[in-house]
Amino acid sequence: MMRKKRGYTRDVPVELVRDYKLFAIACEGSKREPDYFKILRYLSKKIAVDVIEDIVSEEEALSINPNKSAPKWVLDRAVRYIEKEGLNNDDDLWIVMDVDRWSEEQLREVASYCEQFPNWNIVISNPCFEVWLYFHKKSDIKISNSVSCGEFKTEISTFEKGGYDPLKFLPNFVEAIENAKAADSDKNHFIPKPKETKVYKLGEAILEVIGKNDFDKFINTVIPQLANEKKANLKKKLTKK
Repeated sequence: MMRKKRGYTRDVPVELVRDYKLFAIACEGSKREPDYFKILRYLSKKIAVDVIEDIVSEEEALSINPNKSAPKWVLDRAVRYIEKEGLNNDDDLWIVMDVDRWSEEQLREVASYCEQFPNWNIVISNPCFEVWLYFHKKSDIKISNSVSCGEFKTEISTFEKGGYDPLKFLPNFVEAIENAKAADSDKNHFIPKPKETKVYKLGEAILEVIGKNDFDKFINTVIPQLANEKKANLKKKLTKK
């Protein structure tokens, strides 16, 4: 898909108008979350997905915030992305964060900043992103004995033979949205209760744009292709060894 330069307002030249919606996603995790969201790029031609960590290097983000150990680090990286790439009013920015390391005051600081812009969103998991992954495979998280992030990561790795693989979880994207939404005991508060997540709101926003037909094509055609490509690449690496 040819990418167009994003502007800051709707008043952009006709030649820069595009027929897809951008979802720019900033997340805390260094691997699991980015790997998951990168696959969403293949969902539909109606959307584009930028994982901000791919576009804004740590060096660029450090230039405006040398302190990586705060949730504002994720926000600063998102700000630098917009300075670099631009963002149309029709596009969405989503900041995906966890509760496990941060106080409510720290998370509220990021949420308050996002509230200044109609297309900026923050979605939080408690205690971590693995709660969102859990809902891809199971509907009732109350039966889980996991409490900490480490425990959830270990449990998630048991759901599929060979351990966690986003290609084996994303076919249950719709189920995850339904399960996580049903489990959300306080939909009006931006910080979820323990063993709950708000990431389903990002999922709903994406599905609203792409529609059922494109999602079915993604599940039935694209996911198998990506899985075969992954197997082929792994085989090549093993052969070289």
